[in-house]
Amino acid sequence: MRIYHHIISYTLLLLSLQAYTQNNVEYTLEQLQVLAKDNYPLLQQKQMYMDIGNNKSKQVGTNFLPQINLAGQATYQSEVTEFAFPGAGSAGFKQKPDQYSLGLEVKENVLDYGAIKTQKIIEQESAEIQAQQVDIEYLKLKDRINQLYGNVCLQQENKKIMYLRMNELQAKRKNVQSAVANGAALESSFLVLESEYLTTQQKLEEINSNLVGWYKTLSIITNKKMDTTVVFTDTKKEIVLQTNNMRPEYRLYDLQSHSLKLKEGMIFKNTLPKVFVFGRGYYGRPGYNFLNNDFRPYGMVGAGLSWNLTAYYTSGKDKNNLRINNDIVTNQKKIFDLNLQSILVQQQEEIIKLEKMISMDLKIVEAKTAIRKSSSSQLDNGVMTSSDYIVDLNAENQAQFNLKLHEIQLLMAKQNYNTTLGY
Repeated sequence: MRIYHHIISYTLLLLSLQAYTQNNVEYTLEQLQVLAKDNYPLLQQKQMYMDIGNNKSKQVGTNFLPQINLAGQATYQSEVTEFAFPGAGSAGFKQKPDQYSLGLEVKENVLDYGAIKTQKIIEQESAEIQAQQVDIEYLKLKDRINQLYGNVCLQQENKKIMYLRMNELQAKRKNVQSAVANGAALESSFLVLESEYLTTQQKLEEINSNLVGWYKTLSIITNKKMDTTVVFTDTKKEIVLQTNNMRPEYRLYDLQSHSLKLKEGMIFKNTLPKVFVFGRGYYGRPGYNFLNNDFRPYGMVGAGLSWNLTAYYTSGKDKNNLRINNDIVTNQKKIFDLNLQSILVQQQEEIIKLEKMISMDLKIVEAKTAIRKSSSSQLDNGVMTSSDYIVDLNAENQAQFNLKLHEIQLLMAKQNYNTTLGY
């Protein structure tokens, strides 16, 4: 009858767990990361930065186009040019005191030594630098998702162990309670099992409370409703360790360094003479022929040169400052690489350690389970006390928990290693 009772209880537990699982919502770690990425407001700024960079680049590109200026003025002079022609009866000439002009002035650069092209690249890279900062922040978000995922997975496994423990204790409670009623066992034996059963219920409440908090956090980050019915289905998957370094910081440092070199080149280009052509067309008077007081169109075309010689005063210091900034970026890259390599080494050693511990855990669980089964039989036969049985049951449960703990830790250690590499 005892064996029959155990079979029925265990079957009912499995059926209840199976029915419970079928109603669960399932997610993988990759799905959580995608949901978090889609919901994270900061990541939306990446495209905004790129759009601003494209707009500024196009704006700089307009410098290739002719610069058109509409100009006009009306003046009245207190005195004007006047003179008389020699000869009798000559009326002479007097310029009109009111003068007018309205027209277009067009100017186009002919030679800028590639300054406009360089400035366009600077604007685009400036936007990429800001976008890379967003990618760096996203890695921090992935780390947070990994931590929440690992905590939930661990507690889900712990929860399964507690349910199995309660089932075992429930069966023993009934057996001992029957023995107490028949005078074959002391009341204290039942109370030991009863207190342990209640303690296990308390642990389950604590696990559920922790899960509720973590699920609420995941709900906020992913914008998906999540509760304790959500399970993660990829806890048994094999994670392949990556080898290539994809950290966005390296791209950031390269962009910063290249941008500083472009700006240094711009300083030199700004010290060179600029060649341009221009055209001016007006309507008004007196025009370029001041002897003609009639309203009429007039204009000119030509070429010019401008050379800002004062730029030489500060160009040397400006270049030196940019070189120093570039050295700082290079040094920051070396520091980051040094810290990253030290983290990767630690994570590799952690993975090796956990693999060894899991191998030993499997043997420990096997041994503890055998001991607990023996103790269970001895308790049923009245040759072992409930307290001694609880010690062996706790040892088995702890070994089971350690195995699950190390399995989840190994899963997350590999995931964190790949995340550290930028995946």
